[in-house]
Amino acid sequence: MSIAILFELQHEVRRLFIAGSGMAAGDLRLQKILPQLNKLGESAPVFKRIAQSVGLVLESGTSNSAEKLLELGTLLNSVLYTQGKTESQDELTSVVAVDTARTPPTTIPYRKVYPLIEALTQKGQGRMEQLRRGHEEQLYHDLRVIPAAVAALEDSYAEIPDFLQNMVIPALGAAALPALKQQFKLDGGKGDARRLELLHRLQPAADLELLLQAAKDGSTEVRSMAIELMSDFPEQADFILEQADDKKKEIRRAALFALSRLGTEEAIARLYKALNSKDQDIAIEPIQLCEANELTRSIIDHAAVMINHINHRTNVVESAQQLMAYLRSLHGKRMPEVASLLEQMLSTPGFIVPETEALQEAAANLLLELDLPEANHFAVSLHKAYNRKFISYSFRAALRILPPEDVYERYCHELQDKKSSAAKDVLRVLFEVTPSLPAQLYANDAVVSSELSQWDPRWMNHFIQLDQEELVCRFAQDTDPKVTAYLVKKCENHQKFSHSQTSHSLLILFRQNAPEAPQLLMNLLEKGGNKQFYYLDRIELLLITLLPKSYAERLRQFAEGLSYQGMKSQLLDIADTIAAKPELDPEKEMRASSNYGEKGQGLWGWIKSKMS
Repeated sequence: MSIAILFELQHEVRRLFIAGSGMAAGDLRLQKILPQLNKLGESAPVFKRIAQSVGLVLESGTSNSAEKLLELGTLLNSVLYTQGKTESQDELTSVVAVDTARTPPTTIPYRKVYPLIEALTQKGQGRMEQLRRGHEEQLYHDLRVIPAAVAALEDSYAEIPDFLQNMVIPALGAAALPALKQQFKLDGGKGDARRLELLHRLQPAADLELLLQAAKDGSTEVRSMAIELMSDFPEQADFILEQADDKKKEIRRAALFALSRLGTEEAIARLYKALNSKDQDIAIEPIQLCEANELTRSIIDHAAVMINHINHRTNVVESAQQLMAYLRSLHGKRMPEVASLLEQMLSTPGFIVPETEALQEAAANLLLELDLPEANHFAVSLHKAYNRKFISYSFRAALRILPPEDVYERYCHELQDKKSSAAKDVLRVLFEVTPSLPAQLYANDAVVSSELSQWDPRWMNHFIQLDQEELVCRFAQDTDPKVTAYLVKKCENHQKFSHSQTSHSLLILFRQNAPEAPQLLMNLLEKGGNKQFYYLDRIELLLITLLPKSYAERLRQFAEGLSYQGMKSQLLDIADTIAAKPELDPEKEMRASSNYGEKGQGLWGWIKSKMS
């Protein structure tokens, strides 16, 4: 017996319950369903009874329409309830779970865990937020969630399995083991490799037999993971060494990672061999992770041979390529021997040739990365070497180890000709190492002040002379007439208020309580016309709110002429806020507007309080 027509009728009855029973008489949708019910009623009495009830509803008057509609709804629901099914069409399987005596009881309502299960089992956007919330609320400990979490290790969105593998499932501990064992497949993909890693991590005793089976009979992904995990078993070193010669690159790579953790004499020899073979690209990362100093020294010794080849113009290109691989493998090796190698490279004129340009940059970067006293001192000594080729690295190292006044005395003269490559390099470093104004707004005031106080105050004059407006804004901490005069002039020449540099300069002027600041701001707004912007960022909006009360009417007139309605409404609201400020004389009004009189509260703390 088909009940599809009954569900359709139920939908229409609900519609009439909402619309009102008075709408039921002569309803066109019920009239369309009635002939089908009459036809079904010829073979099934229940349909005949429902058809009669529908007919009564269609013919009912206003006085008894509610009664007839309620009778139809009651009859219809009674019939539908008898048609429900409780058995499952799927094959029944046993549920494998941990010892319930050790597991917290499942007391969380299903309606609360259902969104999490759906996020784990379905596709779509916004799931990551749901997964993180579930972790915070400890919903994964529910036995109904664990299988879904383990299954989601195969999710195509990489962030989800990474989150589950690194954060969620390890927190479950032994409770996740049954699901991991049940879902693990030797011939599976990345998800099964993750399950194998979690099984190895969470089991009380490592299962060497399982790892050996996975390493021999598993898929490429599972074999690779098993081989890496076997580094926990030094007695399997021979087996791992065999895998380092496997035909598949993925297997060889996994074996090299395992050897890097073993650190035995044979493992070191095999890693060094890989670095000088076709597997060079997959050997670099395992070597970086290897803590054996013997391997590092072997690489340094061979690198010195390559440097000599370059100095004597022997196989320069090939030697440079090999030396680049050696330098990459030395990342993270904070050893004096590495610093000595880099000093040998960068202090030898024969090495500074066009063929080694990339090598020179790599060596200088590694020198700074070491952050050893001897490395930093040597980097500083490169200040004027090779026509100031490495001045940017020298400048960075000097900032680490020299007093602020010494840094200034050593490098300030490099900015005299701002078109020179040395000046450009120094300026680039200045922009990279100092916090921008947006960054300062969201940083701790004390931290920002501490960072900027480490600079010699004489830098500011250089920035003004070089017309480096952004650097002037970054370094401007205290009121300085020279800075104020410079920024006032810059703002007078700016054409657009919405330009980031303009808003930064105005922000500093308001900070310094410059009396010209409000006038400059309004001039820039009016100069741009009625279509100059359709959006203002937080800094620009904040600047407008700093306008004194006397500018409220002028701002309102400007806002009335804007073309974009949203911007117009926003500025009119700000104008009303400004107009509500207390009446003060212009000087006090300006100081109150910027609110810098409070002791201990800087610009950035005040702005952040306004933005919150």
